[in-house]
Amino acid sequence: MYNKGMKNTHLEHLEDEILNRGSAGAEDVISVLQSADDILTGKSNDLGITTKWDGAPAVVCGTCPQTGKFFVGTKSVFNKTTPKICYTEADIDQWYQGALASKLKTCLRYLSQLRIIGIVQGDLLFTDDVIPGVIGKNKVLTFTPNTITYTVPVGSEAANQIMVAKMGIVFHTTYIGPSIQTAEVVIGTPDIRGSEDVFVASAKFDGYVKVSDAQIRHYRALVNRAAGSIKQASNFLDIFNSGESRFVMAAMFKQFFNQVVRKGYIVRSTKYVASEFANFYASKMESEIQSKKSDAAKAKYLRMKTDGLKFIIANERAIYFTVASYLNIRSAKKFVIDQLNSGGTIGTYTRSKKGYQRTTPEGFVLVKSGGAYKFVDDNFRRANVTVVKNWDK
Repeated sequence: MYNKGMKNTHLEHLEDEILNRGSAGAEDVISVLQSADDILTGKSNDLGITTKWDGAPAVVCGTCPQTGKFFVGTKSVFNKTTPKICYTEADIDQWYQGALASKLKTCLRYLSQLRIIGIVQGDLLFTDDVIPGVIGKNKVLTFTPNTITYTVPVGSEAANQIMVAKMGIVFHTTYIGPSIQTAEVVIGTPDIRGSEDVFVASAKFDGYVKVSDAQIRHYRALVNRAAGSIKQASNFLDIFNSGESRFVMAAMFKQFFNQVVRKGYIVRSTKYVASEFANFYASKMESEIQSKKSDAAKAKYLRMKTDGLKFIIANERAIYFTVASYLNIRSAKKFVIDQLNSGGTIGTYTRSKKGYQRTTPEGFVLVKSGGAYKFVDDNFRRANVTVVKNWDK
């Protein structure tokens, strides 16, 4: 979740909220999907959309409330112990190394020109790594901060700005508080203008979405299907979070589905997935048992494995509907992602041995009633775990 009063919170994929927060999370999921209906039909609503840029590293910067000095850093500025806050290049050398340190020095030098009030977070897009390229027969400027390569047509206003800029960044989060350590996230994209040295991209979704009546009927059917399976699984979702530490069943379920998504498996049968989850759980617990040295520890995790498998067998029907809910939410979410992608204006590619391959943006963040949810394309999630980050060397 992404609420006022929460600091540096990791955004969750929409479908994971039924595992994170049970039936309450499920209600919010359906509410978000229903609000997305208004966006698809062109009605105004309380649902905000921002485009996720695939920038890296994350940069936290601004004016320290306590010292009044400009600072930069990564999300490590929020560390409870040894916060890595940098006011000078010497501070950067103390806390960071290599390419990351070099990029943060560029941020320190040029972001200080923007007179940022308060604390903001953004994703770095480029420093000295903008490369001219050709897509088809068109000359472009390219930059690849993480997994996705962004392209801007040479001669465009944005390209003219990028050619003279020393760095590019997209801001997406604002923090307010009496100190960096106590600062809280507030909803809203920071309104920060760039300079000649700093190209500031916009996180606001600026596309136009128009769908047919038949597509809307299809989408509503997907949402109704998700709501129906959630109703069947609702009571079970509230007991799914019982357990110990990282072996809470819901947490294991998230691990399992992340593995499914990242390996590119096509899920065709909820019954098959429920069975595979049992195998996944048993394998994870067996690895934990084998890693323990004492008989007492082995016995403890053997009991957990046995109890967990009994729990899975006893709740086979409820797990079936939980799987169905998860998949149905993902189907409705994918429909929204596809429509938003069709209305976007950003040139996005991945690089391969065959050259540039057109791809979709990383995804979107949908904000409703103080909560924010990731709508991220599966292709990006798979690519993101295999591509070497240029800045992290």
